[in-house]
Amino acid sequence: MSAPRTRAAGEAALGLALLAPLVREWFETASASSRLSYALLVPALALVLAWRARCAGSTAVERGGGLEPAFALAAAAALVLGALTGVFTLALLALPLALVAWTARWLGSGGVRRFAPSLVLLFAIAPPPMPLLDRVNPFLIQASGATAVTLLGPLDGDASWLGSTLSFRGWELRVAEACSGSGTFLCLGVLCAFLAALFRLRPLAALVLVASSFPLTLLVNGVRIASSALVIDRFGVEAAQGLAHELLGQAVVFAGAALLALAVERLSARSARTTEAAA
Repeated sequence: MSAPRTRAAGEAALGLALLAPLVREWFETASASSRLSYALLVPALALVLAWRARCAGSTAVERGGGLEPAFALAAAAALVLGALTGVFTLALLALPLALVAWTARWLGSGGVRRFAPSLVLLFAIAPPPMPLLDRVNPFLIQASGATAVTLLGPLDGDASWLGSTLSFRGWELRVAEACSGSGTFLCLGVLCAFLAALFRLRPLAALVLVASSFPLTLLVNGVRIASSALVIDRFGVEAAQGLAHELLGQAVVFAGAALLALAVERLSARSARTTEAAA
């Protein structure tokens, strides 16, 4: 390994060691909360984008650009302000900011531009403040319930939604706040951003895809609620409780994510063929 690469690896290891307590707290927080577990996927998705950029681009190093001091100062400010205010999300921003500064130091502004998609996606490890999610939850519950009623309408014209309770064929299914869909919204939002970068969508198409994560969340969560109601109606309450309920919900989310990825891949391939034909 060359001397510059050795120094770069040493600085990266030192920085990670200094931020290790923050990383550990992030991992424990994300693992303990179903709403924030999406954040555990972010480093892996960012690594995929970084590897693709490394394979697609040149290996030339472009030093300079003046970005390193600005991002290093921003990382230090986020860490200090987060510690003083007790806002974990603010302190966690120090990690991606420090990584941008490290990239600028060793690869220059050209390296930052080259790895921009992965660096930007890495900021998603910082979850939105919980008070903000708590304010959004009631709206998500109501909209998801209305979606479930629409889906169940052909099977039961009297299906209704009141508060957080679904009435279907004599059954009443109360949706807990943990199933509001905020975690699904964050997961699909990150996935849409990842797919936009992976398939190199144009800026407008990328913005539309990311914005579509909200209606997609309502659809997926509505399907989760409707499918739980169908399972209860067919097999009884016990079939939609505990582990069975969790597995059903995860299966719906995974299926929705897979269909989303497939749709973006097909649309991207069709757009590429159209562009080639026009050329």
